[in-house]
Order: sequence, then C-alpha cells, then structure tokens
Amino acid sequence: MTPETHDAVLVFSKTWGAVYLSVVFLLAALWTYWPSRKSVYDKAEQSPLGNEEIRQ
Repeated sequence: MTPETHDAVLVFSKTWGAVYLSVVFLLAALWTYWPSRKSVYDKAEQSPLGNEEIRQ
C-alpha cells in the first residue's frame, strides 16, 4: 500500500468512523430516554427491593 493510499484510507476511516459512532450513540440515547420506555426503568428502579422479574 502506498503512503498516499494509506493516508486516504486513514482519513476516510477517521471521518466515517466518527460519524458512525456518533449515530450509534444518538440511537442508543434515544432508545434509552424514549418516553414509552419510562415504565421499564421505573420497574428496574424497584427491582433490588423485590424478587419479581422485569418484563418489557
């Protein structure tokens, strides 16, 4: 691999890798904080106090 090709691949992977990881982070944050998921987290909050299983 020539140095120019290596540099091009490096720039491509850094740029699109950052974009990819940003999108994955945003999707995970949306999934976690979506309002309809609140009941799941409210149940999980109480789970150490009881023996019942958490169901989604």
